[in-house]
Amino acid sequence: MRKWLIAFIVSLALAFGLLASFNIVVDPFGVFGDRVLKWHSYNMVNNPRVAKIGYLEQHHDEYNAYIIGGSKSSSISPERLNAYYGEGASFYSMLMYGGDFHDYEKTLYYLIDEYAPKHIVLHMSLQEISHFNEKPTDFKQSLHAKVSGESKAKFYWDYLKLNPSYGYAKLEGYAKRLADDFAYSQFVPETGVYNKVRRDAEPVDNLEAFMSANREAFKPFGRLEAVAMEQNVKALQKMKQYAESRGTTFLLITGATYEQELLSYNMDDLKTYWGMIADVTDFWDFSGYTPVSGDPRYYYDTMHYRNTLGEMMLGYIFKDPDVYVPAGFGHYTTKENVKEHADAVFTPPANAGGEAVSIPILVYHHIDDDPFEPNSLITPPAKFRSDMEELKAAGYNAVHLGELIDYVDGKGELPDNPVAITFDDGYYSNYEYAYPVLKELGLKATISMIGWSVGREEHRIPGKNFYPHFTWDEAKEMADSGVIEIQNHSFDMHETAGGEAGKRDGVLQMDGESNGEYSRVFIGDASKMQRMIEDRVGSEVDVYTYPFGYYTHLSEQILKDMGYRMTLTTHSGISQVVKGDPDSLFELKRINGSPEVPSDVLIGKLAVQ
Repeated sequence: MRKWLIAFIVSLALAFGLLASFNIVVDPFGVFGDRVLKWHSYNMVNNPRVAKIGYLEQHHDEYNAYIIGGSKSSSISPERLNAYYGEGASFYSMLMYGGDFHDYEKTLYYLIDEYAPKHIVLHMSLQEISHFNEKPTDFKQSLHAKVSGESKAKFYWDYLKLNPSYGYAKLEGYAKRLADDFAYSQFVPETGVYNKVRRDAEPVDNLEAFMSANREAFKPFGRLEAVAMEQNVKALQKMKQYAESRGTTFLLITGATYEQELLSYNMDDLKTYWGMIADVTDFWDFSGYTPVSGDPRYYYDTMHYRNTLGEMMLGYIFKDPDVYVPAGFGHYTTKENVKEHADAVFTPPANAGGEAVSIPILVYHHIDDDPFEPNSLITPPAKFRSDMEELKAAGYNAVHLGELIDYVDGKGELPDNPVAITFDDGYYSNYEYAYPVLKELGLKATISMIGWSVGREEHRIPGKNFYPHFTWDEAKEMADSGVIEIQNHSFDMHETAGGEAGKRDGVLQMDGESNGEYSRVFIGDASKMQRMIEDRVGSEVDVYTYPFGYYTHLSEQILKDMGYRMTLTTHSGISQVVKGDPDSLFELKRINGSPEVPSDVLIGKLAVQ
């Protein structure tokens, strides 16, 4: 019996030794330094709270500043902070899943006590209002004992006897990484942020296409109650005092929020919360209802904003001229201005769920019988007349684009079967052929002009094919008649690069051109043309028609900031404009009045399905 008992104990010891050795070697949470596999990104995916402490034990001398926050804080770039702070700043992100102020406070104390950093940037979102010191449910949520202050002996003992399934999962992931080096590598260990290379590469410019691919990511989050305000504010006060008393600078940033997330909160609670925070510290606020909160292209999902917004936030804070920041996004909040500011950003906008109207928009370019060569953008005069007669016979009522804007603004109604007729570029043939036909049939249209070519009969490049363009006097004549509305098609951005370096495709940003530099060029060109139209024609300019239909999410934002109310693309189809929803006037689709399509077939395309 005694021998059996000894054998049993020895077997248990051996079994535990094997388990402990396995957990030390594979080290799925990086607790023991991950000296063999050295796959720190995997460990951080498992639990960044624990794995980053283990990583810093080996690499802390590479950093002297830290970002503390939840998962949203990943969009605050350590590299950009290094550049903005200067003087040898080297930031590391301590982002953690579902972080709260209890975790932030403990982490700050540990970092300052262990590493005496120069700077601390604390990032908070709104969701921390609903929890403080939540008890972890498993190993993927717990703090490191060095941070929490709990028993280190128990902590390491727990990881020595960790269920081997965690280690097996890491080994399986290691094998999968041989086929896909992104597998289980959602963290960048060297900076502590999420690896968003793939997410940031997805196309976001076309809103309809983006939402079609990502609709599931933007579902409502559910109600979050304000149960932790006082605890959070007390923790914030202690963190600020602790940092500054030890010579560490302290900066608080509140992250951007998507409007779907904002539905989770009581706005009066948030207003109170903001006042309490401002009593503790001034802070840089980007949350609430802002010019970017309603556009899902700025977000990865309901709860997380994109790196592009993080770039804009830091650009605003540090006044970076190379970063374009949307007008009205960002606010330096103090106890003196917090009430007015909180009232503004935590008051929901008027409901945009008004009546929607489907609006087919026809687009034409040159009207000519004798083109240089067959072209789908050149319509013979007889075909154009036929189109317009067929349109009128089908019961359509032509409206100016300005009438669509008035409808959305609640300033007027639209007729039955509305249709918009548009012309791009400003060809003389619009004045010579189209204008008389429209006037005769009681129709109206919008012409978007290119600035540099107004009144020219030859291209500025000798020998290049060119169709004459109408003059400013002719533009004014048409506008004064009430038949034609004149809008903006750029002053000099209607060119293609053709693969040539240093040239621009329409209004698109060039390679290597910063957002700030691009915005200045784009704004300068659009403003120049707008002023010319307003001065020489007397028209109000609030519609921008993209050359070649090329546009980006950034160009859309810039035009909104400039006060433009509508943009036209070359995407084919019928759009809807919604009363009370100004965003419904952007990226409108059009239907090309192709010369090869019979008039009855073309008009049939306008029918709302």
